[in-house]
Amino acid sequence: IMGAFMGKKYPLKKYINVCLIVAGVGLFMGGGSSKGKKGGDGDGDGDDGLSASSQAFGILLLFISLCFDGGTGAYEDKLMSVHSVGPFDLMYNIQLGKTILAGVGLLVFNQVHLFIQMCQEMGFLLVALGLSGAMGQVFIFVTISKFGALTCSIIGLARKVTTLVASIYFYGHELNGTQFTG
Repeated sequence: IMGAFMGKKYPLKKYINVCLIVAGVGLFMGGGSSKGKKGGDGDGDGDDGLSASSQAFGILLLFISLCFDGGTGAYEDKLMSVHSVGPFDLMYNIQLGKTILAGVGLLVFNQVHLFIQMCQEMGFLLVALGLSGAMGQVFIFVTISKFGALTCSIIGLARKVTTLVASIYFYGHELNGTQFTG
């Protein structure tokens, strides 16, 4: 949808697919029963209002996050197609910007010593995390350059749904009819 706001045109079939995905996620997330959740003692002391407001706030934050994610993907797609920016050039410049912002943040908040200590204690794990993150970024940027931001988002959603289904299967979570329909 953010791509459409930025001037990108999609076939009607893609809009229908996105609406079906959103409806399915909405049914799954909103169809759960709160009586089986841990943390509430069921004594009716008003905790439901707090959890409902917390859930609404969480949904709002999720909506904002997805809007920024969609906008970012559409903007990257536009940069690659209109301005002929290659995926690796774009990836390099984005990571350079993140590095500069993180360095400024370390300096402003006086956290450089903690960063150096963490690097000394967990160097190998940080290198492994960096390499796996870089490989993921390569796949994301190549997918955006070859197939577009919408396809990349759908692939990411498929990965998340696969993880969710595996979690339901392996941990024995129960779904009600509404959640199963979603």
